[in-house]
Amino acid sequence: MRGYMKTWCAIGDSFTYLNDHLDETGYRVTKGYLSRILERLPGLTLINIGVNGSTTQDWLEITIPSADIYTVLLGTNDWHRQIPLGAETDFTQKKPGTILGNLGVLIKNIYTVNQKAKILVLNPVERGDFICILDTLNQAQGSYAEEAGVMLSEVSDAIYQCAKHAGLPALDLHKECGFTQENVVCFKRVKEDGIVKDLPFPDYIGVPYNPEIDEYPYPIEAVNFTYDGLHPSDKGNEVLAKVIAKELEKLI
Repeated sequence: MRGYMKTWCAIGDSFTYLNDHLDETGYRVTKGYLSRILERLPGLTLINIGVNGSTTQDWLEITIPSADIYTVLLGTNDWHRQIPLGAETDFTQKKPGTILGNLGVLIKNIYTVNQKAKILVLNPVERGDFICILDTLNQAQGSYAEEAGVMLSEVSDAIYQCAKHAGLPALDLHKECGFTQENVVCFKRVKEDGIVKDLPFPDYIGVPYNPEIDEYPYPIEAVNFTYDGLHPSDKGNEVLAKVIAKELEKLI
């Protein structure tokens, strides 16, 4: 292990993007999971090309830089925007238009840049009710409910299984990192019958939040694995870094 020098390209959505944009977390995050991995694996040089809010469809047109190792963490925005999951044949046949098909095309595009690249495929973790800390009008329901009849857990499992069946290195973040509806936040601060309450999951489901008059529902004391119901806090980033670094070390 000593003396290795490898270039690592991180492909992903806001989970990846925010590593280099801590101001957009309201500085609730002091260090992202990518930076924490670099501390564990100092022989890596990082190219972070994460795009905030991106789906697998977006990545079909993005130029991929050359690197030795790639991580791909996508899918949660596809699920939220109701992009069809697709089938394993879409992945293997690299047929765009679905989550799995788009991922297959992206993997092909990476190999076009470097046919000897090592690619670690990751999958989404659970998410609670998201309320953007800098724009409270930007909000989304948690993964306790379906989007277009599909659970986020189904998307995560399909991504992991397709990668494994294709012989690609894959890490089941959804299973290994321990993000759950109960722990993504400690509670959600809402107003019920005119009374402000700190409700844990699942008690806050269906209780309305009005960003124009209600205070931000995730004060500091509500932070747990996420700081806003979706994006990893320092605690969440540390868990992600720990499990991902362990897998990346195997590829070096």
